[in-house]
Amino acid sequence: MACIPITFQPSMKIKQIPNYIYLHDLQMYILPPSGYIKLEELYQWCIDRLKVLELVNKISKQYYKARQCRIALIKELEKNDLTKFAKLINMSNYEISQSKKELLRKNDSISHFILRSAFSLEHKKRQWFFKQEVKLFKWRLSFLNKKDIKLFNYINGIQFPSVSEQEKQKIKKDLEMFCFDNENINIINFYKVYFTNVINLVAKRQVFLKNGIAYVPETKVYWIIFSEFKKKLNEGFAYSRTTVSNIYGDERITKPYLEYNRYKYISINELDELSQKSFPLCMRLLHEALQKNHHLTNGGRVQYGLFLKGIGLKLHDAIQFWKEEFTKKMDERTFEKQYKYGIRFLYGQEGKRADYEPFHCFKIFNSNVGLRDNHGCPFKCMTFDLLKQTLSNYGLIHLDIESIIQYIKKKSYLEACKTYYEITHNCIIDNTFKHPNIYFNSSYKHFENIFSDMVR
Repeated sequence: MACIPITFQPSMKIKQIPNYIYLHDLQMYILPPSGYIKLEELYQWCIDRLKVLELVNKISKQYYKARQCRIALIKELEKNDLTKFAKLINMSNYEISQSKKELLRKNDSISHFILRSAFSLEHKKRQWFFKQEVKLFKWRLSFLNKKDIKLFNYINGIQFPSVSEQEKQKIKKDLEMFCFDNENINIINFYKVYFTNVINLVAKRQVFLKNGIAYVPETKVYWIIFSEFKKKLNEGFAYSRTTVSNIYGDERITKPYLEYNRYKYISINELDELSQKSFPLCMRLLHEALQKNHHLTNGGRVQYGLFLKGIGLKLHDAIQFWKEEFTKKMDERTFEKQYKYGIRFLYGQEGKRADYEPFHCFKIFNSNVGLRDNHGCPFKCMTFDLLKQTLSNYGLIHLDIESIIQYIKKKSYLEACKTYYEITHNCIIDNTFKHPNIYFNSSYKHFENIFSDMVR
């Protein structure tokens, strides 16, 4: 049974402390997971967690109070055969061994980090994931008693200065104005935090505020933890984006979900027309660079060669295609000696004979691109002036070009590519493309449907 290594490389330096990662049912998801997990288990936990977040979204629209939401969530989890998450969220109601607890906590961490990476590149999806995870954390936090919260804070290093008895007596009347439910401030500890960390309590006038410092009673300390979680989760997206290319670059993860035109045969004679109509911009530019220079550097040959393989160009046609272009600048013997092996290698006929897959967009984003190279993502790599001129040459008007540039300025390269597709295909689509070959498939089908409508 296949196992996959789980390794994350965050941009910030985080000290790995394996013995302390899974000491609590609730986690801040600061320390990235490491080790090995069975691939089938990884799939299942990620799918299950996504179902949980969808339930969270559904329940939050039906109930207002956290107590109602958490009760409804447990019922829905058990009803939808998600008992592992039900146990994870409310372990006190189940008899679970210590080893089982640690396994549930570990899978909780792994599924969170994997989904966080998967949702990190697109703004709308990232926003949705953030909202649901925050709600889920809030509800789970409300399950904890005073002792559990204290342990949680200790494990995660959450510390805030307490108000001394002397200081409390000086502002006792002020504190009493903000205490509810007959709270006796004489037996309640108070903590000092910057008001921005408990903005909800400040907005509801539930804490005493002085010189920008909020005096939070221990009965409301979970609001500080909640605020800290939101901050850490938001910061976590920054390094999740750096790991996503490694995740999607692993064929064991991407291969089951990518659909290529394996059944379709594409001939050399079709490539020029297809490059103008159905190739994503990155591949169209590589095709034109090859025709202009009769050569591509290794990065371009691999990126474009695998793309052509994915759309249905057979090996013998691929060799002929590259040979016809390259031999316009070199003799046939040089091509046979230096380049033919590389083409056969991409098709799994040389070397270790692996069935190499076309590059995913996230892998293309992270390509090393030099001055002589034409590969990589043009929305990321090209200068604004050159990109504007290129798009103008392809027939895009100024307003269309500017709409693409606005996404690039936000580093939303997938959205820029989606907009390019919508403009060149005169349509509106729901989702972005995460793979050049899926872009091609969608475009090919789009024009097939138009042709079918015309001949009816």
